[in-house]
Amino acid sequence: MKIRNKITFWITGAGLLAGMLFSLVIIYELIEQPYDLLDADLDSQASTLLTGLNPHNGRLDPHSNKAMLDSIGKLYWFKVFNMDRKLIYASSMTNCVDLPLKEQKGGYNINATIPRKAVGLDQDDNTRITFRIRVFTIPYAGHEYLVQIARPMEKLQEELNDLFIALTIGLICFALALIVMGYFVAGKILQPIACIDALAREISEKTLDKRIPLGPNRDELYGLSSSLNQMFDRLQFSFQRQKEFIANASHELKTPIAMQRLFLGEAMQRNDLPSDFVVRLSCQSEILLRMDRLVKNLLSLSALELKETFTSTQVDLARLISTILSEFDEIIQASDIRLEIELENSVFLSGDEENLRRMMINLIDNAIKYNNKENGRIRVSLKKNTQDAKIVIYNTGQGIPEAEQNRIFDQFYRIEKSRASTSGGSGLGLTIVQRIVELHHGRIEIKSEYGSWSRISILLPLMVWQ
Repeated sequence: MKIRNKITFWITGAGLLAGMLFSLVIIYELIEQPYDLLDADLDSQASTLLTGLNPHNGRLDPHSNKAMLDSIGKLYWFKVFNMDRKLIYASSMTNCVDLPLKEQKGGYNINATIPRKAVGLDQDDNTRITFRIRVFTIPYAGHEYLVQIARPMEKLQEELNDLFIALTIGLICFALALIVMGYFVAGKILQPIACIDALAREISEKTLDKRIPLGPNRDELYGLSSSLNQMFDRLQFSFQRQKEFIANASHELKTPIAMQRLFLGEAMQRNDLPSDFVVRLSCQSEILLRMDRLVKNLLSLSALELKETFTSTQVDLARLISTILSEFDEIIQASDIRLEIELENSVFLSGDEENLRRMMINLIDNAIKYNNKENGRIRVSLKKNTQDAKIVIYNTGQGIPEAEQNRIFDQFYRIEKSRASTSGGSGLGLTIVQRIVELHHGRIEIKSEYGSWSRISILLPLMVWQ
């Protein structure tokens, strides 16, 4: 689950829990308050009943104020007893339903069934009615009387049911609103982290000079950005030291290797050495030659990696490619490879001619070395559109397995180590090509069918004044 969804879940859960607790408090108050009002009303009506029963000869007279008693009886169910539990008076509603007498403190509720037309109550289709009942012992005119009085709660029950439905619908709408608001708030909370993540993704080994901007508030995000910037500082320092070490080591190795090659060349020209020793010297000379190529490639790659820009000049790409192909003409013919050329004229771009020359030399050299020995073919094409120049170099040969095509530009990576060693490859040629293309703000991609062919495509932006 994403962090944004988790934050949304917790905000919704916390808000919904608070809303439910608040609703329970409201429901409790709304339920208790009507009951308190009903109990107070029943208490008042019970005292009123006794005043309506005027005493006569020490006894209550139910006929003394019958109109008032009948009026109360339309709304209330009540019975009046003496202390011997002898019924003195009962309202008309007692003829429809008999409610149990419970002598307890406070009121209680009883559900009873009354026919819809038996009394003048606003009943719905349900004939069951809830009564609120109170029992009082009231002293009056020197005697004590037991009054059981009740009132139907049909309207109150309906209102409470409507209240429950309204609160339930309100909680559902509240939960939906919380989800939307929580998702929005979570997005706002995580927005700085998303920005930090986007900036961190832009920083690679080639853009280690970039840093994450620090916000004005010294909060947790400020600390996170600062820690990441310190990590990038350490990485940049380590990468820089590594590049400088390779460049310095290659430079220091260049002179000793040149001196050894010179020594072996002079030794092989002597006539007084045994033939088997001359063969061994020749093998050592080949090894030194590969070492010399490796050192030169390391120096070139180090110089390219330390370089961020180049001095651009106007380069005629078609002329440059034609010149390089003519230099390889003898090698191509000797290898029995058929060369196909399709170059569009007047393709100019703004670039470093020397590095572009090295790029094409490496690509043509690879196309020759890894081509078929019989019926081999190389096709070089150059085309342009309004924005880019496209160079495509196609060659038959062993090709590259699909699983390894993404690694072909890695340093020192070779598909077949034995074949690369015999051909003098160091695994740096295509790495240098990729770096030159990047310096020219271009793109390079490779497609291949293993055992059949390979094709490298390069897109380079044209000069701005064309």
